[in-house]
Amino acid sequence: MELTLSEANGITASAIAQAKAIGVKVAVAVCGRDGRLVAFSKMDGAGHMTFRRAIGKAIASSISGQSSEVDPGDAATPGSQTVGGEGMAAFHAPGGLALIRDGALIGAIGVHGDATPDQDVACATAGVVELRRLPAALKAHST
Repeated sequence: MELTLSEANGITASAIAQAKAIGVKVAVAVCGRDGRLVAFSKMDGAGHMTFRRAIGKAIASSISGQSSEVDPGDAATPGSQTVGGEGMAAFHAPGGLALIRDGALIGAIGVHGDATPDQDVACATAGVVELRRLPAALKAHST
């Protein structure tokens, strides 16, 4: 069960919409369950290094299957530690959430910006909510 680019773009758009609603500038990364980037957006005016931490939070959540502040140590998901060897480090701070479909980890979202940790989490949560909404929306468009 793979996370599609269409889904990842919808998740990213929802997180950015939430950031706009609460008045913060963020970067948003969505990766697959292996920790590799699927979609990324950085709002105009977001800090120069927000991209690294957004990606790092998405990687951290894909490694643990939980929120990004969790460091699973040796219990990391299979294959996800390869990303670290490729030069993309996990960042264990609030703002990353696992993306789960039918009980299976399919990826993660990471958000970082000129926001508080709670605001980063609120934006990431908007992305998770979008993933839950997508199957119904896709089904409605196919009939």
